[in-house]
Amino acid sequence: MMLLKIAGFRVFLEQLKRQVYSRETQVGLDLKLQEANVPVHQAKIKYNLSLASEKDIEEALQKAGSESKESVQKLLYRKWLYESGFRNWYIARTADTGDICYMESVIDSEDYKHADGDFSNWLPELKEGEALVEGAYTFEKYRGQKLSTAVSVDLVQIYKKKGFSRILTYIEKNNIPPQKVVEAVGFTRFEEIPVLRIFFLNLRKFNGVR
Repeated sequence: MMLLKIAGFRVFLEQLKRQVYSRETQVGLDLKLQEANVPVHQAKIKYNLSLASEKDIEEALQKAGSESKESVQKLLYRKWLYESGFRNWYIARTADTGDICYMESVIDSEDYKHADGDFSNWLPELKEGEALVEGAYTFEKYRGQKLSTAVSVDLVQIYKKKGFSRILTYIEKNNIPPQKVVEAVGFTRFEEIPVLRIFFLNLRKFNGVR
C-alpha cells in the first residue's frame, strides 16, 4: 500500500501485474577477489563511503518522496530487504553537502542466520568467503556521475582486504547498464537463470557456482 500511496495507481498496478505473473532471465556475474586486479574508476563527484547505521537507512528511504514514481518501487524493495534482517548496507554521501547519493547492500553467509524468513528463491546460497552485492541504487539527482562503478571498486577492495574469496551479483538480463558497471570492475558472467513470478511467489533456481 505504501507503493500505491507514494507512486500512484499506475505504478502500483504495473507492479501488481508483475507479481501475479511474469517471467524474466537473470544473469549471474562474479569476481574472484584474490585474483582480481581491479582498475581504478573515479566518480565525477567526491563522496564518502561508510557502513550505514539504522538512521542512515531511514534517511535514505525517506528520500523516496523526491524520486520518480518508477524509482519508488526499487527503494521499497531495499526497505523490505533491510527490514527482513539484511542490515549490512553501505551509504555514500557527497563530500561537500553530506547528502546521501548512493546505497548498496553486501550479504554474506552469516547474514542468512539473522534474516527473517526463507530467501532461497530470492537470494543464492552463499559459502563462507562469498559475498553478494544487492540493491545498488544511485539517487536520481546524482546519476551520470559514475558513482556505481566507483563504489563497486571500493566494495571489491574492502571485501578483498577482509579476506573474502568471491563476490557475486545477479542482474536482470535486459538491464544492461548495471551489467556494464560490474563488468568494468572485472566481473564476468557465469550463469543465466529463469525467474517465474506467479501469485506473489518468486521462483528461481540458483546454481551459484561456475
